[in-house]
Amino acid sequence: MKKTFILIVIFILTSAWENVFCENGNYESHGKRDPFVPLIGQEKAYSAGLTDITAIEDIRLEGIAQDAKGKRIAIINGEIVKEGFKSGEIEIVKIERKSVAITISGKAFKIDLPEEGGPKSER
Repeated sequence: MKKTFILIVIFILTSAWENVFCENGNYESHGKRDPFVPLIGQEKAYSAGLTDITAIEDIRLEGIAQDAKGKRIAIINGEIVKEGFKSGEIEIVKIERKSVAITISGKAFKIDLPEEGGPKSER
């Protein structure tokens, strides 16, 4: 008796979910934000990964984290890196609190974390 009741409740809830949120089994956003589109827009395409980087314009610094011992890691173009990391023409020299010092083909660069909320526009 309990199992039958639970199955009936699950069936009713499933049917209600489909009627409210889906049409013909397909999700319809009805003006809602697409969850697969990033909230922060990208003005230009970046190199996927680090092996294809040949210029500073190919790099996107996405984040910096620090563990309890003070060691830092950075997320660059979707990859987690630490100081001393080398891949292709890029080497991670120093990871600071809000920036990363790197070399590309022997040339030194410093990349700052983007400001929270995106770049500020001047009015």
